[in-house]
Amino acid sequence: MKVKMILPALTEAKSPFWRPIKYSLFPPLGLATLASYLDETDDIIVQDEHVETLELNDVPDLVVIQVYITSAYRAYQIADHYRAKGIYVCLGGLHVTSLPEEAAPYADTIFTGPGEDIWPAFLRDFKAKQPKKRYDSKTRTLLDLPFPRRDLIKRNLYLVPNSIVVSRGCPHVCDFCYKEAFFAGGKSFYTLATDRALAEIDSLPGKHLYFLDDHLFGNPHFAGNLFDGMTGMGRLWQAAGTVQSALRPGLLEKAVTSGLRSLFVGFETLSPTNLAQQHKYQNLNRDYAAVIKRLHDLGVMVNASFVFGMDDDDDSIFERTVEWAIKQGIETATFHILTPYPGTALHQRMQAEGRITNSNWDLYDTRHTVFRPNRLTAENLEAGYWRAYREFYRWDSIIQSSQAHKGMADQLRHIAYAGGWKKFEPL
Repeated sequence: MKVKMILPALTEAKSPFWRPIKYSLFPPLGLATLASYLDETDDIIVQDEHVETLELNDVPDLVVIQVYITSAYRAYQIADHYRAKGIYVCLGGLHVTSLPEEAAPYADTIFTGPGEDIWPAFLRDFKAKQPKKRYDSKTRTLLDLPFPRRDLIKRNLYLVPNSIVVSRGCPHVCDFCYKEAFFAGGKSFYTLATDRALAEIDSLPGKHLYFLDDHLFGNPHFAGNLFDGMTGMGRLWQAAGTVQSALRPGLLEKAVTSGLRSLFVGFETLSPTNLAQQHKYQNLNRDYAAVIKRLHDLGVMVNASFVFGMDDDDDSIFERTVEWAIKQGIETATFHILTPYPGTALHQRMQAEGRITNSNWDLYDTRHTVFRPNRLTAENLEAGYWRAYREFYRWDSIIQSSQAHKGMADQLRHIAYAGGWKKFEPL
C-alpha cells in the first residue's frame, strides 16, 4: 500500500521556499509516529510543507493529513485535490478534534484526539475494507508505543533534527489552552514508561535534543527518573516547563545535570487577576523573578511566553511586560495575542458573551485580534503586540538585558542567542 502523510504549511507563510526559523527548528513527530503502525512493506512518504514543496501529482492509496487551525484551509484544499482523484483521505489533529463537523465533508475518515488507539483500529478496518467515517480517541496510554519512523524524516531540512516526545498533554487546565479541546473525552496527561523513553533517546544520533512535550516536568516522578537516566548520556537539550516546576526543589537540578540548557516557560501575564480568570492557578502566588534567577543560576536560558489581551490588560501592559522581561535578563521572549481557540473554555465564554468578531481560521495565529478586548481596542492590542516584539529585540534592549547576568560569558551568550533568534533570522 502506498501511503502519503502530509503536514500542511500554516497559511500565514508567504511561500513554500521561505519559513521563519521556528518552522524549521525541529521535525514534528505526529505523522512519523502514525507511520510506525503501518506494515514494513508499505510505501510511505511523509512531507512537511513548512520545509519542502509538496508533490501533489502522485496517486497514493491513502492520504493522511494533520490539521492545525491555521493550516485548516490549506489542509482542506489538499484533501479536495486527492479526493477528486478518487484517493481515500483521512484528516486528524487539533482542528479536526475541535471542529469535527467542519472537517468531515473534506475527508473519507476523520479522527478526534490522540491517535495511539484509533489509528491502529482504522488500519485494521481499512484493510478489511470496512473503515468508519469517524474514530474518537478514548483509551489514553503510551504503553507499547513504537518508535517514530525517523527514517521517513528529512533530517537535513531541520536545525535540530532530534525532536522527541515522551508524554502527552499537560496536567493543568487553563481556559485558553488548545490542549483541552484535543484531549476531551479521556486522560489529558500521560507519559511513556521511563525505560521506553530512555531507549528512544539513546537511539538518537548527535548531542542535541528538543523535547516537544507540552510540559516535560508535568509528572515529577517520571521526570526525575528520566533525568536520572539521561545523566551521563552527554546530551544537551531544551524543553517546556511551568513556573511551578522550575521552583520545585531538586527536579530542576536533576534536569540541568542531565543536559538542560534552555527552558520555555509560560509566564503568560504579570496580572494575578488575569491568571485567576484564565484558571492558570499554577502560576498564582509564584515569584516570577525567583524562577528566572533560579534558572540563570543553574546556567539555563529562558524563553518566556507572554499573552496580551486578557480582560485585566490595558494599554500599559505592553511596555510593563517588556520592561520587566528586559530587567530580568530573559534571553528570548515569545509574545501572543489571546486567541479563543474553538473547543476551549475561553472560546465558549467569549462566544456566550458575543465577543468573538472573526472566524477566519487563518487569523487564529496569536498575531491577530479575533475578539473584542475588555480594556483595549482590537487595533491597540495588535499594535501593542508588534511594539512589544520591536522593543524587546532592539539591540540596546538586548545589551541592557544581558547586563542582568553576572559573568561576561553569560552576557555574551545572551547577546548571541537573542540576536541570533531575531536579528539574524533571515540569514
